[in-house]
Amino acid sequence: FLFPPGEPPRGPPAFPPPPPPPPRRPPPPGAAPPPRPLPPIPSISFLRWSMLSRCCGQAVFAVVVLWWVVLGSWTTVAVPAVFRAGFVYDSTTNDMGWSWKHNQGVVQMHTMLLEMFPSLQVETAYKQSVPDNAPCDPIFTTWASKGFDLVVGTSFGYQDCMISVAARYPNTMFLHISGYKTATSNFGVGYERLYQPMYLAGYTAALVSQTGVLGILGPVPIPQSIRQMAAWVLGAMAARPNVTVHVAWTGSWNDIPVEGFVVAQLHSLNVDVVNIRTADVEGHLVANRNGMMSTGFSSDFRMVAGESVLVSATYNWGALYTPVALLVLNHTFAEYVGPAGVRNWWPGWDVGASALTDFSFMVPPAVATQVEEETRRVMHGGLHGDTVFCRPIVDNTGQQITDGTCLEDSVLLSMTWLPSTAVDHGQWTLPGRVCGVGTYGTVFLSPFSISCLPCPPGTMSANSDTVSQCVGCPSGTFSMGNASQCTEM
Repeated sequence: FLFPPGEPPRGPPAFPPPPPPPPRRPPPPGAAPPPRPLPPIPSISFLRWSMLSRCCGQAVFAVVVLWWVVLGSWTTVAVPAVFRAGFVYDSTTNDMGWSWKHNQGVVQMHTMLLEMFPSLQVETAYKQSVPDNAPCDPIFTTWASKGFDLVVGTSFGYQDCMISVAARYPNTMFLHISGYKTATSNFGVGYERLYQPMYLAGYTAALVSQTGVLGILGPVPIPQSIRQMAAWVLGAMAARPNVTVHVAWTGSWNDIPVEGFVVAQLHSLNVDVVNIRTADVEGHLVANRNGMMSTGFSSDFRMVAGESVLVSATYNWGALYTPVALLVLNHTFAEYVGPAGVRNWWPGWDVGASALTDFSFMVPPAVATQVEEETRRVMHGGLHGDTVFCRPIVDNTGQQITDGTCLEDSVLLSMTWLPSTAVDHGQWTLPGRVCGVGTYGTVFLSPFSISCLPCPPGTMSANSDTVSQCVGCPSGTFSMGNASQCTEM
């Protein structure tokens, strides 16, 4: 989904492309060839047209704008022959959520680098399904030891592992998604301001709700999750001040059985619209089966869960990865200072790093109009191009957070609170032993029923105390399905 909803490719630019530069004189005999310059910064209208006319759509145009804003002072850069980048994901790239969107961003980065440097050989690698809480995966060391230019870890739990590897390989740049430690000069952190469209998704949910009782399925309570969920609640409160929002946590990014269980329990609390903040589709599917509506996070989940997904807040990771790659190529990664701090990248709505999808047909036209008006009101100004956190806020313990003064990035990056109308139920777990080894559970109906299904071939589940996910067999091993362990080949 490279074209944002409602933004199809447009016609040719209002102004013709800039003329080509005059031919250069050949260097004198024996002189060293000059470094290859970066392409000149063309006009914005030309950039919009040229990018939209290619395969990657307006999302890539947003990447170029961010490059122009952040790196517009560049003049020349000696481009190496090869640029190599590796990406580590905590789930599969076909999860249609978190990791899938990251992989789409890698594709955009690859395309843009070839657009700007046709002779550059761009090589990307990835490893998927690396657990967030597992010991330090050797892939970080492997790629750094092979001289990769950039290594990216996309899950919060990779932070300390990546810092330790970065200290041993100073010539490789490391980017940690969702972290907060910048550590060594070759280590940075990045995220995108998804709280901006999350505010609008909450605003939509409150207007559509019939009961006035909303819910949030939360993953791991780290500042990134809390900030986005708080924005969703603030949006709901802006649309409907007396709304109630029940919040429950799974304690995991993608624990499918627990997600289904929590959504079914939220339904029993009269919740009719739930925000699914976990990384996969299960919560949306269970909400749909229970007659609930939902809003999405990371990707447009309507494509797999149907029109009961009212709208989703989505990332465009290409708007982060491309500028970071350019800084690595220019050997200025270590010196970068952005609004959020040293080697801290946090692009947002204004450069296309975050967006809101099209509405489902279950969102009435009058509601869509109200959301568009709220977008025009909120998505400008403030300290960060929005006024989401520029209002009087009291948290759900009664503490005054702000009297209306805009919260600084330093505060947003360390959030631990939810707004006053949120009822935090803490972490919910499945009751007792449900499914045996070699199987996994999924929730179908409310109040809830667990169905134990066999693990598919190539996976296993050794946990018989509670419902767990099936995990992939390590390299060099296999399973025929319904297995509690993997067999060596």
